[in-house]
Amino acid sequence: LAFAQSGSFEDDLLNTDNWISYWYNQTYQEGMINPVGDNNDKNRYVLSLFWSLQTITSIGYGNIVPFTPLEWWFGCFFMLIAGVLWAYIIGSLVNVAAELQIQRGLHRTRNDEVNEMIGHFNKRDPALDDSCERGIYDTEMFPKRLKKYIHAQKMSGKLTSMIKIGRFYPVMESLSPEMQRVSSFMLVREYLEHVPYLSSRFLSMEERSLVAKECIGFDFPAGEVIHISEDGGSIGRGICIILRGTALAMHGKVGNFSERRKRYSVVTAGHTFGVSDVLLEDEHARSKGQIEVITFSRVLFIPRKSVLAALERNQNAWKQCARWKYVLAAMYSSRIESRLTETQPKNG
Repeated sequence: LAFAQSGSFEDDLLNTDNWISYWYNQTYQEGMINPVGDNNDKNRYVLSLFWSLQTITSIGYGNIVPFTPLEWWFGCFFMLIAGVLWAYIIGSLVNVAAELQIQRGLHRTRNDEVNEMIGHFNKRDPALDDSCERGIYDTEMFPKRLKKYIHAQKMSGKLTSMIKIGRFYPVMESLSPEMQRVSSFMLVREYLEHVPYLSSRFLSMEERSLVAKECIGFDFPAGEVIHISEDGGSIGRGICIILRGTALAMHGKVGNFSERRKRYSVVTAGHTFGVSDVLLEDEHARSKGQIEVITFSRVLFIPRKSVLAALERNQNAWKQCARWKYVLAAMYSSRIESRLTETQPKNG
Protein backbone atom coordinates (compact mmCIF):
# COMPACT_ATOMS: atom_id res chain seq x y z
CA LEU A 1 0.00 0.00 0.00
CA ALA A 2 2.82 2.42 0.81
CA PHE A 3 4.47 1.78 -2.56
CA ALA A 4 1.15 2.13 -4.38
CA GLN A 5 0.60 5.53 -2.79
CA SER A 6 4.16 6.85 -3.20
CA GLY A 7 5.35 5.03 -6.33
CA SER A 8 8.84 4.57 -4.87
CA PHE A 9 10.77 3.13 -1.94
CA GLU A 10 13.28 6.00 -1.98
CA ASP A 11 12.84 9.47 -0.44
CA ASP A 12 9.45 9.90 -2.15
CA LEU A 13 8.23 7.26 0.31
CA LEU A 14 8.72 9.76 3.13
CA ASN A 15 7.21 12.70 1.21
CA THR A 16 3.77 11.11 0.79
CA ASP A 17 1.12 10.11 3.31
CA ASN A 18 1.44 6.41 4.20
CA TRP A 19 2.03 4.22 7.21
CA ILE A 20 5.79 3.91 6.66
CA SER A 21 6.36 7.70 6.50
CA TYR A 22 4.20 8.15 9.62
CA TRP A 23 6.17 5.49 11.52
CA TYR A 24 9.48 6.90 10.27
CA ASN A 25 8.68 10.46 11.36
CA GLN A 26 7.30 9.41 14.73
CA THR A 27 9.63 6.56 15.75
CA TYR A 28 12.78 6.26 13.65
CA GLN A 29 16.16 6.96 15.29
CA GLU A 30 19.68 6.31 14.12
CA GLY A 31 20.55 2.61 14.32
CA MET A 32 16.94 1.39 14.12
CA ILE A 33 15.54 -0.73 11.28
CA ASN A 34 15.30 1.46 8.18
CA PRO A 35 12.57 0.63 5.63
CA VAL A 36 13.49 3.41 3.18
CA GLY A 37 15.51 2.57 0.05
CA ASP A 38 15.35 0.00 -2.70
CA ASN A 39 18.06 -2.07 -0.98
CA ASN A 40 16.09 -2.39 2.28
CA ASP A 41 13.51 -4.93 1.12
CA LYS A 42 14.20 -7.22 4.08
CA ASN A 43 13.73 -4.36 6.55
CA ARG A 44 10.35 -3.45 5.03
CA TYR A 45 9.33 -7.12 5.10
CA VAL A 46 10.29 -7.49 8.78
CA LEU A 47 8.44 -4.27 9.69
CA SER A 48 5.31 -5.47 7.83
CA LEU A 49 5.59 -8.95 9.38
CA PHE A 50 5.90 -7.42 12.86
CA TRP A 51 2.67 -5.44 12.35
CA SER A 52 0.90 -8.54 10.98
CA LEU A 53 1.93 -10.77 13.88
CA GLN A 54 1.00 -8.27 16.58
CA THR A 55 -2.36 -7.83 14.88
CA ILE A 56 -3.04 -11.59 14.48
CA THR A 57 -2.07 -12.29 18.09
CA SER A 58 -4.07 -9.24 19.30
CA ILE A 59 -1.01 -7.87 21.13
CA GLY A 60 -1.18 -4.52 19.30
CA TYR A 61 1.70 -2.39 20.61
CA GLY A 62 0.39 0.61 18.67
CA ASN A 63 3.80 1.68 17.37
CA ILE A 64 2.79 0.82 13.78
CA VAL A 65 -0.63 2.13 12.73
CA PRO A 66 -2.52 2.91 9.49
CA PHE A 67 -2.44 6.51 8.28
CA THR A 68 -4.51 7.00 5.15
CA PRO A 69 -8.22 5.94 4.79
CA LEU A 70 -7.20 3.11 2.44
CA GLU A 71 -4.78 1.76 5.06
CA TRP A 72 -7.43 1.99 7.77
CA TRP A 73 -9.88 0.02 5.62
CA PHE A 74 -7.21 -2.59 4.91
CA GLY A 75 -6.37 -2.79 8.61
CA CYS A 76 -10.03 -3.41 9.55
CA PHE A 77 -10.40 -6.15 6.96
CA PHE A 78 -7.11 -7.78 7.94
CA MET A 79 -8.01 -7.82 11.65
CA LEU A 80 -11.31 -9.55 10.93
CA ILE A 81 -9.59 -12.25 8.88
CA ALA A 82 -6.76 -12.51 11.43
CA GLY A 83 -9.22 -12.96 14.31
CA VAL A 84 -10.92 -15.89 12.58
CA LEU A 85 -7.57 -17.44 11.61
CA TRP A 86 -6.15 -17.11 15.12
CA ALA A 87 -9.28 -18.64 16.66
CA TYR A 88 -9.00 -21.57 14.25
CA ILE A 89 -5.32 -22.11 15.11
CA ILE A 90 -5.97 -22.02 18.85
CA GLY A 91 -8.96 -24.36 18.48
CA SER A 92 -6.92 -26.85 16.45
CA LEU A 93 -4.11 -26.86 19.03
CA VAL A 94 -6.61 -27.41 21.85
CA ASN A 95 -8.20 -30.33 19.94
CA VAL A 96 -4.80 -31.95 19.37
CA ALA A 97 -3.90 -31.57 23.05
CA ALA A 98 -7.29 -33.00 24.11
CA GLU A 99 -6.90 -36.00 21.77
CA LEU A 100 -3.42 -36.72 23.13
CA GLN A 101 -4.77 -36.47 26.66
CA ILE A 102 -7.55 -38.96 25.86
CA GLN A 103 -5.03 -41.41 24.34
CA ARG A 104 -2.76 -41.06 27.38
CA GLY A 105 -5.75 -41.61 29.67
CA LEU A 106 -6.77 -44.76 27.80
CA HIS A 107 -3.20 -46.04 27.91
CA ARG A 108 -2.95 -45.40 31.68
CA THR A 109 -6.28 -47.14 32.23
CA ARG A 110 -5.14 -50.12 30.17
CA ASN A 111 -1.87 -50.28 32.12
CA ASP A 112 -3.75 -50.17 35.43
CA GLU A 113 -6.03 -53.00 34.27
CA VAL A 114 -3.04 -55.11 33.20
CA ASN A 115 -1.21 -54.48 36.48
CA GLU A 116 -4.33 -55.43 38.44
CA MET A 117 -4.70 -58.64 36.43
CA ILE A 118 -1.01 -59.48 36.89
CA GLY A 119 -1.45 -58.95 40.62
CA HIS A 120 -4.02 -61.77 40.66
CA PHE A 121 -1.83 -64.20 38.74
CA ASN A 122 -0.96 -67.35 40.66
CA LYS A 123 2.82 -67.01 40.96
CA ARG A 124 3.41 -70.68 41.58
CA ASP A 125 2.39 -73.69 39.50
CA PRO A 126 3.67 -77.03 40.84
CA ALA A 127 3.40 -78.56 37.39
CA LEU A 128 5.90 -76.04 36.05
CA ASP A 129 8.34 -75.85 38.97
CA ASP A 130 10.48 -78.68 37.65
CA SER A 131 9.88 -78.05 33.96
CA CYS A 132 12.57 -76.54 31.75
CA GLU A 133 10.03 -75.76 29.01
CA ARG A 134 7.72 -73.21 30.60
CA GLY A 135 7.48 -71.22 27.36
CA ILE A 136 4.58 -68.77 27.27
CA TYR A 137 3.43 -69.91 30.72
CA ASP A 138 6.52 -68.56 32.49
CA THR A 139 5.20 -66.52 35.43
CA GLU A 140 8.10 -64.09 35.21
CA MET A 141 8.28 -63.54 31.45
CA PHE A 142 4.56 -63.43 30.63
CA PRO A 143 3.77 -60.25 32.65
CA LYS A 144 6.64 -58.50 30.85
CA ARG A 145 5.22 -59.59 27.49
CA LEU A 146 1.82 -58.21 28.51
CA LYS A 147 3.27 -54.79 29.32
CA LYS A 148 5.33 -54.67 26.13
CA TYR A 149 2.23 -55.54 24.13
CA ILE A 150 0.19 -52.70 25.66
CA HIS A 151 3.05 -50.29 24.98
CA ALA A 152 3.36 -51.47 21.38
CA GLN A 153 -0.39 -50.93 20.89
CA LYS A 154 -0.03 -47.38 22.16
CA MET A 155 2.85 -46.67 19.77
CA SER A 156 0.86 -48.09 16.85
CA GLY A 157 -2.11 -45.87 17.65
CA LYS A 158 -4.55 -48.76 18.21
CA LEU A 159 -5.82 -50.09 21.54
CA THR A 160 -7.61 -53.11 20.08
CA SER A 161 -6.22 -56.55 19.37
CA MET A 162 -8.99 -58.17 17.27
CA ILE A 163 -11.65 -56.24 15.39
CA LYS A 164 -13.59 -56.39 12.15
CA ILE A 165 -11.51 -54.38 9.71
CA GLY A 166 -14.24 -51.81 9.12
CA ARG A 167 -14.65 -51.11 12.82
CA PHE A 168 -11.15 -49.76 13.18
CA TYR A 169 -13.06 -46.54 12.47
CA PRO A 170 -15.88 -45.74 14.98
CA VAL A 171 -17.90 -43.83 12.36
CA MET A 172 -18.59 -47.17 10.64
CA GLU A 173 -21.14 -47.98 13.36
CA SER A 174 -23.34 -45.11 12.17
CA LEU A 175 -23.34 -46.17 8.51
CA SER A 176 -25.90 -48.30 6.70
CA PRO A 177 -24.98 -51.97 6.05
CA GLU A 178 -24.27 -51.22 2.40
CA MET A 179 -22.03 -48.25 3.24
CA GLN A 180 -20.20 -50.36 5.84
CA ARG A 181 -19.56 -53.03 3.23
CA VAL A 182 -18.34 -50.55 0.62
CA SER A 183 -16.16 -48.71 3.17
CA SER A 184 -14.61 -52.02 4.27
CA PHE A 185 -13.85 -52.79 0.64
CA MET A 186 -12.19 -49.39 0.16
CA LEU A 187 -9.99 -50.09 3.17
CA VAL A 188 -8.75 -53.55 2.18
CA ARG A 189 -9.06 -53.82 -1.61
CA GLU A 190 -5.32 -53.20 -1.97
CA TYR A 191 -4.61 -56.25 0.18
CA LEU A 192 -7.13 -58.48 -1.57
CA GLU A 193 -5.03 -58.09 -4.72
CA HIS A 194 -2.35 -60.19 -2.93
CA VAL A 195 -4.69 -63.20 -3.15
CA PRO A 196 -4.99 -64.10 -6.87
CA TYR A 197 -8.44 -65.68 -6.82
CA LEU A 198 -9.84 -62.82 -4.67
CA SER A 199 -8.33 -60.11 -6.86
CA SER A 200 -10.01 -57.81 -9.37
CA ARG A 201 -8.97 -60.22 -12.11
CA PHE A 202 -11.66 -62.71 -11.09
CA LEU A 203 -14.06 -61.08 -8.62
CA SER A 204 -16.27 -58.06 -9.11
CA MET A 205 -16.24 -55.18 -6.65
CA GLU A 206 -19.51 -56.43 -5.20
CA GLU A 207 -18.02 -59.88 -4.54
CA ARG A 208 -14.80 -58.48 -3.11
CA SER A 209 -16.74 -56.13 -0.82
CA LEU A 210 -18.54 -59.12 0.73
CA VAL A 211 -15.14 -60.66 1.52
CA ALA A 212 -13.77 -57.34 2.84
CA LYS A 213 -16.63 -56.96 5.31
CA GLU A 214 -15.66 -60.24 7.02
CA CYS A 215 -11.94 -59.47 7.28
CA ILE A 216 -10.49 -59.19 10.78
CA GLY A 217 -7.53 -57.17 11.98
CA PHE A 218 -5.19 -58.65 14.62
CA ASP A 219 -2.36 -57.16 16.64
CA PHE A 220 0.23 -59.65 17.92
CA PRO A 221 3.15 -58.97 20.30
CA ALA A 222 6.66 -60.30 19.78
CA GLY A 223 6.89 -63.93 20.86
CA GLU A 224 3.23 -64.75 20.13
CA VAL A 225 2.57 -68.09 18.41
CA ILE A 226 -0.41 -68.01 16.04
CA HIS A 227 -1.98 -71.42 15.37
CA ILE A 228 -3.96 -71.64 12.14
CA SER A 229 -6.30 -74.62 12.38
CA GLU A 230 -9.87 -75.50 13.26
CA ASP A 231 -9.07 -77.78 16.19
CA GLY A 232 -8.27 -75.30 18.94
CA GLY A 233 -6.45 -72.88 16.66
CA SER A 234 -5.97 -69.39 18.01
CA ILE A 235 -7.64 -67.69 15.02
CA GLY A 236 -9.10 -70.57 13.00
CA ARG A 237 -8.36 -71.26 9.35
CA GLY A 238 -7.94 -68.51 6.82
CA ILE A 239 -5.48 -66.32 4.92
CA CYS A 240 -3.06 -64.08 6.81
CA ILE A 241 -1.73 -60.93 5.16
CA ILE A 242 1.09 -59.29 7.11
CA LEU A 243 0.47 -55.54 7.26
CA ARG A 244 3.30 -54.74 9.66
CA GLY A 245 6.10 -56.57 11.45
CA THR A 246 8.13 -59.73 10.90
CA ALA A 247 7.32 -63.36 11.65
CA LEU A 248 8.26 -66.97 10.90
CA ALA A 249 5.60 -69.03 9.13
CA MET A 250 5.36 -72.80 8.78
CA HIS A 251 2.88 -75.01 6.92
CA GLY A 252 1.58 -78.26 8.36
CA LYS A 253 1.88 -79.79 11.79
CA VAL A 254 4.71 -78.79 14.09
CA GLY A 255 7.37 -81.47 14.19
CA ASN A 256 10.69 -81.59 16.02
CA PHE A 257 13.02 -78.58 16.06
CA SER A 258 15.11 -79.77 13.14
CA GLU A 259 12.08 -80.37 10.92
CA ARG A 260 10.55 -77.09 12.01
CA ARG A 261 13.67 -75.13 11.15
CA LYS A 262 13.70 -76.51 7.59
CA ARG A 263 10.09 -75.61 6.93
CA TYR A 264 10.01 -72.11 8.39
CA SER A 265 9.96 -69.10 6.07
CA VAL A 266 10.31 -65.41 6.96
CA VAL A 267 7.25 -63.25 6.28
CA THR A 268 7.23 -59.46 6.47
CA ALA A 269 4.87 -56.62 5.54
CA GLY A 270 3.10 -57.41 2.26
CA HIS A 271 3.57 -61.20 2.47
CA THR A 272 0.64 -63.64 2.56
CA PHE A 273 0.30 -66.99 4.31
CA GLY A 274 -2.24 -69.71 3.60
CA VAL A 275 -3.43 -68.62 0.16
CA SER A 276 -3.35 -72.23 -1.10
CA ASP A 277 -3.66 -74.09 2.19
CA VAL A 278 -7.00 -72.47 3.05
CA LEU A 279 -8.59 -74.39 0.16
CA LEU A 280 -7.66 -77.82 1.57
CA GLU A 281 -9.99 -79.99 3.62
CA ASP A 282 -9.28 -80.27 7.34
CA GLU A 283 -7.78 -83.78 7.10
CA HIS A 284 -4.81 -82.59 5.05
CA ALA A 285 -1.58 -82.07 6.98
CA ARG A 286 -1.00 -78.74 5.26
CA SER A 287 -4.42 -77.45 6.38
CA LYS A 288 -2.73 -76.48 9.64
CA GLY A 289 -0.05 -73.85 10.07
CA GLN A 290 1.83 -71.79 12.57
CA ILE A 291 3.24 -68.25 12.67
CA GLU A 292 5.77 -67.20 15.29
CA VAL A 293 5.82 -63.42 15.67
CA ILE A 294 9.28 -61.85 15.87
CA THR A 295 8.31 -58.17 16.17
CA PHE A 296 5.01 -56.49 17.02
CA SER A 297 2.85 -57.33 14.01
CA ARG A 298 -0.47 -56.34 12.49
CA VAL A 299 -2.21 -59.03 10.46
CA LEU A 300 -5.23 -58.90 8.18
CA PHE A 301 -7.09 -62.20 8.48
CA ILE A 302 -9.53 -63.43 5.82
CA PRO A 303 -11.66 -66.24 7.33
CA ARG A 304 -11.88 -69.49 5.36
CA LYS A 305 -15.67 -69.37 5.22
CA SER A 306 -15.50 -66.02 3.42
CA VAL A 307 -13.01 -67.40 0.90
CA LEU A 308 -15.11 -70.49 0.18
CA ALA A 309 -18.28 -68.39 -0.08
CA ALA A 310 -16.62 -66.10 -2.63
CA LEU A 311 -15.47 -69.07 -4.72
CA GLU A 312 -18.94 -70.62 -4.46
CA ARG A 313 -20.45 -67.42 -5.86
CA ASN A 314 -17.85 -67.13 -8.61
CA GLN A 315 -17.11 -70.50 -10.20
CA ASN A 316 -14.84 -68.87 -12.76
CA ALA A 317 -12.39 -67.85 -10.02
CA TRP A 318 -12.35 -71.45 -8.81
CA LYS A 319 -11.92 -73.04 -12.24
CA GLN A 320 -9.25 -70.69 -13.60
CA CYS A 321 -7.18 -70.06 -10.47
CA ALA A 322 -8.16 -71.48 -7.10
CA ARG A 323 -8.45 -75.14 -8.09
CA TRP A 324 -4.87 -75.20 -9.40
CA LYS A 325 -3.66 -73.79 -6.11
CA TYR A 326 -5.72 -76.47 -4.38
CA VAL A 327 -4.03 -79.20 -6.45
CA LEU A 328 -0.54 -77.90 -5.68
CA ALA A 329 -1.34 -77.56 -1.98
CA ALA A 330 -2.70 -81.11 -1.89
CA MET A 331 0.50 -82.43 -3.51
CA TYR A 332 2.67 -80.60 -1.00
CA SER A 333 0.41 -81.85 1.80
CA SER A 334 0.92 -85.46 0.68
CA ARG A 335 4.70 -84.94 0.74
CA ILE A 336 4.52 -83.54 4.25
CA GLU A 337 2.40 -86.48 5.44
CA SER A 338 4.87 -88.98 3.96
CA ARG A 339 7.80 -87.23 5.64
CA LEU A 340 6.03 -87.23 9.00
CA THR A 341 5.30 -90.94 8.58
CA GLU A 342 8.95 -91.66 7.81
CA THR A 343 10.20 -89.73 10.86
CA GLN A 344 7.80 -91.43 13.31
CA PRO A 345 9.47 -94.19 15.40
CA LYS A 346 8.40 -97.71 14.54
CA ASN A 347 6.98 -100.00 17.23
CA GLY A 348 9.25 -102.79 18.27
